Amino acid sequence: MNITQLRKSHPKLLNYLIQHGYSNQYIKGITNTLNLLFENENRFQTYAEFYTNCISKEGLYSGIRSLKFSRIMMRTIQGFDEFGHYPNKISFGPTLGRKCGYTQLNDDFRTVVNNYKLAASKTEKRPQTIQAEALNCASFLFVMQEQGANKLSEITESQILSFFHDGKCLIKSRSYRDNIRAVLKANKGFESWEECDRIIGSLPEIKEGRKNFQFLEDNEIAKIKNGLADDGNEKLTLRDKAIISVAMYTGMRGSDIAKMCVSDIDWRRDKMTLTQSKTGAPLTLPLRAVVGNAIFDYIKHERINKETINNLFVNTHCPGKTLEVGSIGAIATRFLAKLNIRTNGGERGVRIFRHYIASKLLENGAQVRIISDILGHLSPESINPYIDADLEHLRECGLSIEILPLGKEVLP
Repeated sequence: MNITQLRKSHPKLLNYLIQHGYSNQYIKGITNTLNLLFENENRFQTYAEFYTNCISKEGLYSGIRSLKFSRIMMRTIQGFDEFGHYPNKISFGPTLGRKCGYTQLNDDFRTVVNNYKLAASKTEKRPQTIQAEALNCASFLFVMQEQGANKLSEITESQILSFFHDGKCLIKSRSYRDNIRAVLKANKGFESWEECDRIIGSLPEIKEGRKNFQFLEDNEIAKIKNGLADDGNEKLTLRDKAIISVAMYTGMRGSDIAKMCVSDIDWRRDKMTLTQSKTGAPLTLPLRAVVGNAIFDYIKHERINKETINNLFVNTHCPGKTLEVGSIGAIATRFLAKLNIRTNGGERGVRIFRHYIASKLLENGAQVRIISDILGHLSPESINPYIDADLEHLRECGLSIEILPLGKEVLP
C-alpha cells in the first residue's frame, strides 16, 4: 500500500463528492479517514491491515453502525486509490469487505451448517430464511471456535450461555436462538446429531419480547399529507412521494415496495398485484387515486422510462438495478426529516407507515381478519402488536375503580 500518490490526488475525490451532492457527514468521514491514513503512512502494508489495526481494533468508530460507516469510508478511498473508481453509491466489489463467520469455520463446524442447508433446501423454506438461519448458527459456532472449542463435543454449557448473556443482560434475541436451534435440529440423521441434540438442550429459554408499536400522531399525518400534496416542494422528489404514498396508504412492506414492477399495476382495474417477499404469498390491493396519481406523476415526469427497465422505482445511479430494502427505509427517514418530523428521535423508517394504516383500520372498526389480509399476514397472531396499540378500543376495556377503597389523596 503506497499512498504517496493519494496525498496528491485525494483533493479530486473530495471535489467529486462535493459536486455530486454527497452529505457533509460523508465528506467529513472521508476527510477524517484520509487524515488518519496519512498519519500512519508506511505502518501498514494493505488497506485491510490498516483498517483492522488502526480503526476497528483501536475503537475509532464504536458501534455496529459506525463500523459499517468506517468500512464504507475505507472502500471509497481504496477504490479511488487502487482502482481509480469514483463512488457512485453502488457497492464496489474488489475492496475491503466484512468477513463472514461461515468462511472462518473449521471443517467440523462448517459441516453442521452444510447439513442444514442440504436438509432445508428440500423443504418449503424461502432462500432468505435459510440464509438467515445458517448465518446466525455460523456466527454462534465461530464464537465457540474462538473460545477454544474445535469440535461440537468441546462446546460447554457455560460457553453457550455466555453467547446469549454477558452477565448483566441478554445480548441475543429469542429469534436468534431459534435460528441456531433450527440449524442444529436439521442435523438429525447425520453423524453430528448426538452432539447437536446436546447443544439444543443447553440453549437458554428466552422469553419472547413484546414491544408496543409506535404510530404517527395526527399532527405528523397532517404534515405528511401536506408534503405529498405540495407540488412546489423541490426537496421532495416525485419518486420519494410515490414510495411514501404506497407505504402510507397500503401498508406494504419495504421489501415489497423495493421490488414492485410496472407490470404489478393494473391501471384499468385499479389494483396492484404482487408476490410478497417475506411470505411468498400473493397479495392484491386496491389502487387508490391518491396512490395511483403519485405513481403516474413519477412515471410521467421523473422516471427513466426504458423498455428494459421493469422495476417501478428506479435506482437513480443504476437504473437496471432493483432498489435495496434499506434504500426504502432511508427514503422514508429522509422524507420525514425534510418535513421536520421526528427530528429528535423515534421510529422513522418505512414500518411506521405500516403501523399507521393498521392503527387507523382498527380505530375505524375494521375486522381483524381484513386487516391481516391487507397487511399480508399469514399468522393471525401477527396482528396482536397492532391491537395492543389501539388505545381507543383499549380504553373501552378499562374497569372503574370507584368501588375500590382508595383515599382522595391517592388520585389527583
